[in-house]
Amino acid sequence: MNKKLILPLLLLIGCSKTPNIQNNLKEVNIENKLINNYQISKSSLTKLNNNYYFFAPANNGINLFKLNQNYDLIQKKHINMLLDPKKMVSNNQNLYLLAYDQDKNRPIILVLDKNLNIKKVKYIGDKFDEPRDIVFDKNLTTLLLTYKKGADIKIASTKTYTLSLKENQFPKFIKSYKGGFLIIGSNQNSKGEDLLIMYVKDGKIIWAKTYDFGMEDTPKKVALKNNKLIIDVTSQDYMGALQEYKIEVNPNNGEILKKEKGLSLKPLPLKFRT
Repeated sequence: MNKKLILPLLLLIGCSKTPNIQNNLKEVNIENKLINNYQISKSSLTKLNNNYYFFAPANNGINLFKLNQNYDLIQKKHINMLLDPKKMVSNNQNLYLLAYDQDKNRPIILVLDKNLNIKKVKYIGDKFDEPRDIVFDKNLTTLLLTYKKGADIKIASTKTYTLSLKENQFPKFIKSYKGGFLIIGSNQNSKGEDLLIMYVKDGKIIWAKTYDFGMEDTPKKVALKNNKLIIDVTSQDYMGALQEYKIEVNPNNGEILKKEKGLSLKPLPLKFRT
């Protein structure tokens, strides 16, 4: 190659990478700011219009926070209710906070405006049901764990459905998909807990599959991107060894398209255990 062309080419390559580097640095700076100031990550934020919101447990209730576009605090409000908050979502009009009311032992949704005023309080499910996740599609839909017939799955929307398999199910995430819902959690059996994925539509289980990666398999993070269900799974054996996996699943039938191993932690030697 002509030596006169090498330097321009190197400069061109370097320039093409600069926006990516700048974007990565910007994201790192945002994460650092959120961690240092509020002890949260960006994934904990809920966006409504041009502001960001999050919650935190507090004495005798919970605290709600409102940040501007630069992630600076512009409002803090205390809700004097004994709640165990789970998740917040928005529909570009209101905020919806899913929680467990510890006084009434029942799942609750607080409907909030952009200034963190409570517009409506709605109780869902039955007494002692546990709120797990919430999603806003055409309607607000809540994923609950119920114990009426063992550990089963309950979906509360315009109608409420209870879904049961032969063994105990512990749901954790819900995603809207093609007019129904993908539910991700764990299925408990005599050998431990397997990863559970099911697709539900109109209150009926269309398909359900379990996946065994070890003794105790727990989904930690779920995303639905490019028609693929991406799940971070932590698997733990009876000795305490941990293995992380990232899997890509076909949301139409539960087929695993890709499986990658992540962090691996060996069990603590017996002589160091207490």
